[in-house]
Amino acid sequence: MKNHALTQWRERKEPSYGAWLNLPDLYSAEMLARMGFDWVCIDLQHGLISYSDLLGLVPALSGTKATVLVRVTSNDAGQIGRALDAGGHGVIVPMVNTAEEAAQAVAACRYPPQGTRSCGPMRDAMLEGFEYLATANSQIACVAMIETREGLANVKAIAATPGLDGLFIGPMDLCYGIGITPGSFGDPAFIEAVDQIKQACADAGIAAGMFGYNAALSRAALEDGFQFSSIGSDANFLREGAKQAFDAARGLDDPKAAKGQPGY
Repeated sequence: MKNHALTQWRERKEPSYGAWLNLPDLYSAEMLARMGFDWVCIDLQHGLISYSDLLGLVPALSGTKATVLVRVTSNDAGQIGRALDAGGHGVIVPMVNTAEEAAQAVAACRYPPQGTRSCGPMRDAMLEGFEYLATANSQIACVAMIETREGLANVKAIAATPGLDGLFIGPMDLCYGIGITPGSFGDPAFIEAVDQIKQACADAGIAAGMFGYNAALSRAALEDGFQFSSIGSDANFLREGAKQAFDAARGLDDPKAAKGQPGY
């Protein structure tokens, strides 16, 4: 098993571009993965995707270079294990607030003796046989989200958790978490929080990631020292593409015209 995105993050030689999947559509998922994204994240937390949908989406992404990440709904060992057994190359775990919680997530991603993951890699065993077991612990990505005041207060200890591969910021939830209006990305408190997270990653030698609601936010994050960022979601690509075409058809395609609201 070779995790393309994880190699990029560890070497830190080039930005890593991702696409976010919120829709349970096999065709759109495969189309995005084949466009050359370094990674795609299947969102089980806030998207419209169920575990049953995940079982179809992962095979649709096979054969592409895209690393398949799964954002699970919570820091639950059983759920993390099922996402990996279904063929995920890593997980993004929300609401990680302490080093102990980060260690729990890491343990759920690793086979003994490094962790507590139970052995039953259904899809991975089909594709790679027992060779998967020899490489999984070093190639599965475990990423923790920092979204609360508690998580921010403990960010250095969380980042230093052995086996953790990265921290990830959801900008809206981070705004909520530190008590500012969602979307206030220019607020000094938000900027300071982001810098804290980014510095904690640099000190620990792990990757820093940012959810980008659009290409401009993603580019800004990557130019600001983040190693990986999503440039948008399938739902947003559909929304913005349709809006652009609709506006153009009505003669409203002035580049100064108001842009659509970024989101999932």
